Amino acid sequence: MRERKYTVRFTEDEAEWLQEVALDGNVSGYIRDAVLRQSKSDRKLVNMDDKLVYLSQDMRVVTDLLNDLDRKVSGKPTAPKTTSFEEDGGIPDELMGIVLEILLLTRTNSDRQDIRMAQGSVEYAGLPVWEGKKRS
Repeated sequence: MRERKYTVRFTEDEAEWLQEVALDGNVSGYIRDAVLRQSKSDRKLVNMDDKLVYLSQDMRVVTDLLNDLDRKVSGKPTAPKTTSFEEDGGIPDELMGIVLEILLLTRTNSDRQDIRMAQGSVEYAGLPVWEGKKRS
Protein backbone atom coordinates (compact mmCIF):
# COMPACT_ATOMS: atom_id res chain seq x y z
CA MET A 1 0.00 0.00 0.00
CA ARG A 2 1.41 3.34 -1.04
CA GLU A 3 1.50 6.04 1.63
CA ARG A 4 0.22 9.50 0.89
CA LYS A 5 1.70 12.53 2.58
CA TYR A 6 -0.39 15.35 4.00
CA THR A 7 0.76 18.68 5.36
CA VAL A 8 -0.88 20.18 8.42
CA ARG A 9 0.00 23.59 9.82
CA PHE A 10 0.19 24.26 13.57
CA THR A 11 0.84 27.36 15.61
CA GLU A 12 4.12 27.49 17.52
CA ASP A 13 2.29 26.68 20.80
CA GLU A 14 0.49 23.72 19.22
CA ALA A 15 3.73 22.40 17.75
CA GLU A 16 5.48 22.62 21.13
CA TRP A 17 2.59 20.86 22.86
CA LEU A 18 2.62 18.08 20.23
CA GLN A 19 6.37 17.66 20.69
CA GLU A 20 5.83 17.24 24.44
CA VAL A 21 2.99 14.69 24.23
CA ALA A 22 4.30 12.65 21.28
CA LEU A 23 6.09 9.48 22.34
CA ASP A 24 9.76 9.53 21.37
CA GLY A 25 9.21 12.87 19.65
CA ASN A 26 7.39 11.18 16.75
CA VAL A 27 4.78 13.91 16.16
CA SER A 28 3.51 12.53 12.85
CA GLY A 29 3.07 9.07 14.37
CA TYR A 30 1.24 10.59 17.34
CA ILE A 31 -1.13 12.56 15.09
CA ARG A 32 -1.76 9.53 12.84
CA ASP A 33 -2.52 7.28 15.84
CA ALA A 34 -4.78 9.90 17.43
CA VAL A 35 -6.73 10.53 14.21
CA LEU A 36 -7.13 6.83 13.37
CA ARG A 37 -8.08 5.97 16.96
CA GLN A 38 -10.76 8.68 16.86
CA SER A 39 -11.95 7.41 13.49
CA LYS A 40 -12.26 3.88 14.90
CA SER A 41 -14.22 5.26 17.87
CA ASP A 42 -16.51 7.18 15.52
CA ARG A 43 -17.21 4.00 13.52
CA LYS A 44 -18.01 2.13 16.75
CA LEU A 45 -20.43 4.90 17.77
CA VAL A 46 -22.20 4.73 14.40
CA ASN A 47 -22.44 0.94 14.75
CA MET A 48 -23.85 1.31 18.28
CA ASP A 49 -26.38 3.86 17.02
CA ASP A 50 -27.55 1.40 14.35
CA LYS A 51 -27.93 -1.31 16.99
CA LEU A 52 -29.95 1.06 19.20
CA VAL A 53 -32.33 1.72 16.29
CA TYR A 54 -32.89 -2.03 15.85
CA LEU A 55 -33.29 -2.46 19.61
CA SER A 56 -35.90 0.30 19.66
CA GLN A 57 -37.84 -1.42 16.88
CA ASP A 58 -37.64 -4.76 18.71
CA MET A 59 -38.84 -3.12 21.91
CA ARG A 60 -41.90 -1.74 20.10
CA VAL A 61 -42.76 -5.24 18.87
CA VAL A 62 -42.29 -6.71 22.36
CA THR A 63 -44.39 -3.92 23.87
CA ASP A 64 -47.18 -4.66 21.38
CA LEU A 65 -46.99 -8.36 22.25
CA LEU A 66 -47.04 -7.69 25.99
CA ASN A 67 -49.97 -5.29 25.68
CA ASP A 68 -51.87 -7.87 23.66
CA LEU A 69 -51.05 -10.57 26.21
CA ASP A 70 -52.21 -8.28 29.03
CA ARG A 71 -55.54 -7.72 27.27
CA LYS A 72 -55.97 -11.46 26.72
CA VAL A 73 -55.16 -12.33 30.32
CA SER A 74 -57.31 -9.57 31.81
CA GLY A 75 -60.30 -10.57 29.70
CA LYS A 76 -60.65 -7.14 28.14
CA PRO A 77 -61.71 -7.11 24.50
CA THR A 78 -58.67 -6.94 22.26
CA ALA A 79 -58.15 -3.94 20.05
CA PRO A 80 -57.59 -4.37 16.34
CA LYS A 81 -54.45 -6.35 15.67
CA THR A 82 -51.30 -4.38 16.48
CA THR A 83 -48.94 -7.03 15.19
CA SER A 84 -49.28 -9.34 12.22
CA PHE A 85 -48.52 -12.55 14.13
CA GLU A 86 -51.14 -12.60 16.87
CA GLU A 87 -52.96 -15.82 17.55
CA ASP A 88 -56.41 -16.49 18.95
CA GLY A 89 -55.77 -17.25 22.61
CA GLY A 90 -52.52 -18.34 24.19
CA ILE A 91 -49.18 -16.63 24.22
CA PRO A 92 -47.86 -15.74 20.75
CA ASP A 93 -44.89 -17.87 19.65
CA GLU A 94 -42.84 -14.72 19.01
CA LEU A 95 -43.21 -13.65 22.64
CA MET A 96 -42.34 -17.13 23.89
CA GLY A 97 -39.26 -17.10 21.65
CA ILE A 98 -38.12 -13.76 23.03
CA VAL A 99 -38.71 -14.85 26.62
CA LEU A 100 -36.80 -18.11 26.06
CA GLU A 101 -33.92 -16.23 24.41
CA ILE A 102 -33.72 -13.80 27.34
CA LEU A 103 -33.86 -16.69 29.81
CA LEU A 104 -31.06 -18.58 28.10
CA LEU A 105 -28.84 -15.51 27.73
CA THR A 106 -29.40 -14.55 31.35
CA ARG A 107 -28.71 -18.06 32.65
CA THR A 108 -25.57 -18.28 30.54
CA ASN A 109 -24.23 -15.07 32.10
CA SER A 110 -25.27 -15.88 35.68
CA ASP A 111 -23.48 -17.87 38.33
CA ARG A 112 -25.21 -20.67 40.28
CA GLN A 113 -25.91 -18.48 43.30
CA ASP A 114 -27.73 -15.85 41.21
CA ILE A 115 -29.78 -18.57 39.51
CA ARG A 116 -30.72 -20.08 42.89
CA MET A 117 -31.78 -16.65 44.20
CA ALA A 118 -33.97 -16.10 41.13
CA GLN A 119 -35.49 -19.57 41.53
CA GLY A 120 -36.25 -18.72 45.17
CA SER A 121 -38.14 -15.64 44.00
CA VAL A 122 -40.09 -17.76 41.52
CA GLU A 123 -40.98 -20.24 44.29
CA TYR A 124 -42.00 -17.38 46.58
CA ALA A 125 -44.37 -16.15 43.86
CA GLY A 126 -45.98 -19.60 43.90
CA LEU A 127 -44.79 -20.56 40.43
CA PRO A 128 -43.03 -23.76 39.43
CA VAL A 129 -39.25 -23.52 39.13
CA TRP A 130 -37.79 -24.52 35.79
CA GLU A 131 -34.48 -26.28 36.15
CA GLY A 132 -33.98 -27.49 32.59
CA LYS A 133 -32.75 -30.93 31.61
CA LYS A 134 -30.03 -32.46 33.72
CA ARG A 135 -26.87 -33.09 31.76
CA SER A 136 -25.43 -36.56 31.98
